[in-house]
Amino acid sequence: MKDFVIPLVLAVIGLAATGLGAVVGARAARFVAEKSAEAVRRQVQDQGSVEHAHWLRQQRFSAYESFLEAWDECLRITQASAEADAPHSMGLEDLPLAADRTAERARRIAILGPPDVTHAAESLTGTMQEDIKVAVRFIEVARTAVAEVDGRPVSAEAVSEATEEYRQRSRQVAELVAAHRRQGRDLRELDGHPLLLAVMESMERYRQVSGEAREALTANFERLSAAASEAFSMGDVLMRNKEARQLIRERFTSAAREAISKASMPDSPSDRG
Repeated sequence: MKDFVIPLVLAVIGLAATGLGAVVGARAARFVAEKSAEAVRRQVQDQGSVEHAHWLRQQRFSAYESFLEAWDECLRITQASAEADAPHSMGLEDLPLAADRTAERARRIAILGPPDVTHAAESLTGTMQEDIKVAVRFIEVARTAVAEVDGRPVSAEAVSEATEEYRQRSRQVAELVAAHRRQGRDLRELDGHPLLLAVMESMERYRQVSGEAREALTANFERLSAAASEAFSMGDVLMRNKEARQLIRERFTSAAREAISKASMPDSPSDRG
């Protein structure tokens, strides 16, 4: 009996050991396979992240560069139109188109981000758009004022002629009075004299012409003063925008440089805009 039991026990133990070894081997193989798959997945994911980060940097660089080109074009037009020998209408048609291109490229930056670059680009675009509105308003004010002044012409020639006629008649009357006095004649004899009537008429014409000229000059001065006051206010806005743009441009450049030089990891959705 013992001879039968002992071989049987040894056989069972051997069978159990063989089965346990198979199970352990299968689990080990599965563990290795899972680890290998995880490594491959991570490698693919990391490669995709690197490629996406590279693509994003390239897209941002292109968008930033394109925006600055459009922005510099706006500055070139405004500087050219501000030159002393430039025509008054120079740049009025080109500037809004250039500003629209700048705004369009700022919208692309809003898609690519990050937020600080987007905000700076939108701020730069906003100040230029405001400058355009102010410039258009200034031209309208100036043209309206000039048209109103032209509608109230001051005839310097008419004033000069009336003044000269009055002086001439006055000299003639003075000579007539002096002649009567030298002759010892009564000055009452001059009542109704044609020369006295002529000098009164010339005096009245002088008063009328000079009065009309004075009224026109006063009205024109007030109109031009009002236009100049509004122009000064517009100038203050333009100066504030110019100073603000210098700071915003520096902020944009700094933020853009930082965004492009970031590590090769994809940005989170919030970092894009």
